[in-house]
Amino acid sequence: MVNVTARKIKCTSASESNSDDTLRDHLKPAVENFIYRSLGVDIVDRMMRKEEFSTRMSFQYSILLDLISTSDFESFKEYICSYEFYVKSWISKRIKEYFSSGSTVCEFEERRLKSCIGHINAAIKKATAEKSDNLMTFVVKICTELVDKLVISQEALDPFMILNKSDQEQFAHFLKECVQEMTEALRVKFKITKFEAKLSQFHIKPEDELFNRVIGCGKQCPFCKVPCDAGGENHTQHFASMHRPRGLGRYSCDDSRKLMTDICTSLVISDNRFRCRATKNEWHNYKEYREIFPDWNIHPDGSLEASDYWKYVMKTYNKDFAEAYHAEPADIPDAWKKITKEEAEESLKKSFNNK
Repeated sequence: MVNVTARKIKCTSASESNSDDTLRDHLKPAVENFIYRSLGVDIVDRMMRKEEFSTRMSFQYSILLDLISTSDFESFKEYICSYEFYVKSWISKRIKEYFSSGSTVCEFEERRLKSCIGHINAAIKKATAEKSDNLMTFVVKICTELVDKLVISQEALDPFMILNKSDQEQFAHFLKECVQEMTEALRVKFKITKFEAKLSQFHIKPEDELFNRVIGCGKQCPFCKVPCDAGGENHTQHFASMHRPRGLGRYSCDDSRKLMTDICTSLVISDNRFRCRATKNEWHNYKEYREIFPDWNIHPDGSLEASDYWKYVMKTYNKDFAEAYHAEPADIPDAWKKITKEEAEESLKKSFNNK
């Protein structure tokens, strides 16, 4: 494709022709690299405009509403047991749903491509106006001007070391035509390449970046596995405003092996004890839990209960959780058994102030 243009221009030597080819071959991947370096950020910024990603509260509400709407036990289990993995997978799915159809990504690519080509043409114009002693100096000036935008390897520049008296204006003309043809080739490539294939070339993983921006902290309560509410990374104490029934976090009564329905805020002011891997399976008082988990601050309050949302989840999937955790089903309170899915969703709305 580019060779057709090259034939229109009479090169001064075989070496110069080879140099043209070398620069051309390195320019296209450099431009692609520039575009894919930017697209990940563009996608994250666009997703942040969506209501479900606008705040941490909106995000948590959206993912919990999706869970109860889907009514899939495996999803609930993965969300509880592998919170960060599940959430990032959920984000990735949302990104693919949003961008796999439509022209948004193409618009991003076109804008970044035009920006990059504009920088290249400006660099060529500036180097041409300044005049250089030889072609190597001319090319180096162009590359230096673009250093913050494009990474062009030394391998691409080496052939120009031997070219001294070559026609710089002729080369600049060739380079502009080469850039134009490369631009059209990239437009075609972007159009036919599937979004999933493009994702693999991004310099950042959008799901990781969105998780860090919206969630920040992926730590979970050592007892009920509720995620930390602090957000961001710059906090020394983890906390959660609403804890879940302890059985959802794999805790069961040691004697009966039944999953427990009480919550952490009550347990930390009780005389109960716990044991786990962190205690080397030795019994430890809940009141002194911070000796084992010093980075967690569980607000003691015996009057608090789990939300109707998590009561509904536990009573609905009681046997499933017991089987998954190699325990016995919990003794579900009669009041929990009456909670409907609609009431659970309403509880979720109230918990997140979502009307």
